[in-house]
Amino acid sequence: MSKKALTLLFIIITLNSFSRSIVVPTGGKPAGMGNAFVSQSDAFSVYHNPAGLARFNQLSVALFYENKYFVENMSVKSIVATMPTQSAGTFSLQFNSFGAPQWAESNIGASYALSLSKTLAAGVQLHYYGRRIPEANILVINAGFDVGAIYQISDKTSVGANISNLFTPEIRNSSYTEYIPWRIRGGGHTNFAPDFTLSYEVDKIETLSPSLKIGGEWEAYDGIFFRAGFNTAPSRVFAGFGYLGNHIQFDIAFSYHHYLGYVPSSSIIISI
Repeated sequence: MSKKALTLLFIIITLNSFSRSIVVPTGGKPAGMGNAFVSQSDAFSVYHNPAGLARFNQLSVALFYENKYFVENMSVKSIVATMPTQSAGTFSLQFNSFGAPQWAESNIGASYALSLSKTLAAGVQLHYYGRRIPEANILVINAGFDVGAIYQISDKTSVGANISNLFTPEIRNSSYTEYIPWRIRGGGHTNFAPDFTLSYEVDKIETLSPSLKIGGEWEAYDGIFFRAGFNTAPSRVFAGFGYLGNHIQFDIAFSYHHYLGYVPSSSIIISI
């Protein structure tokens, strides 16, 4: 058996043997920047830091699709709707799923974000996770929450932090224990030029080593963007491009793992 097949087998066994997996959607733009997105804003901020929704003041619907390592049963799908108000902040609903129907994981959540001042925004998300246990033919449901904030240090630099799923309850029976691992992210981004942004982030998940994420975005032409990124633990490289129009944003991204191969992803955000 090849090294890639062995590694894929290990990943699938790991996802189904211990706690909940940590596979979540990211969005095409964040994926192209190595998912260093904790201090930035668009519809997919619901998966990075809900505080980012406070500065995304567009009524929109967003779709995301990712095919992990070209394995059909390891695809990620997501839909997000954002609903800003004039004075009460921004609301959002999201749904995503991962995996084959026999052991699929799903997540539905509601977010709320508010600008507390010109420089500070905060957000919270409540969500329900579901996971099908094929050997017992049951659906296990658990709850979690995210809280986050973004602070604008200067005209060029903002920093953000997000905490996910602290103090979530465990679900136990005689054959398994089901829980959601906590996750803490912190970082920022700097606009070094009107057409170039550099993002940087540290991401720590309960059961894994901390990961350093770095990503850049260059607006090569009006509305045309090129992106690249790098992660440690595990080591991966990212690239992508996107188009931003008056009412539509379309992004494509690729990541590469030196054992497992490529992960293509794409997203579209339609604003009204």
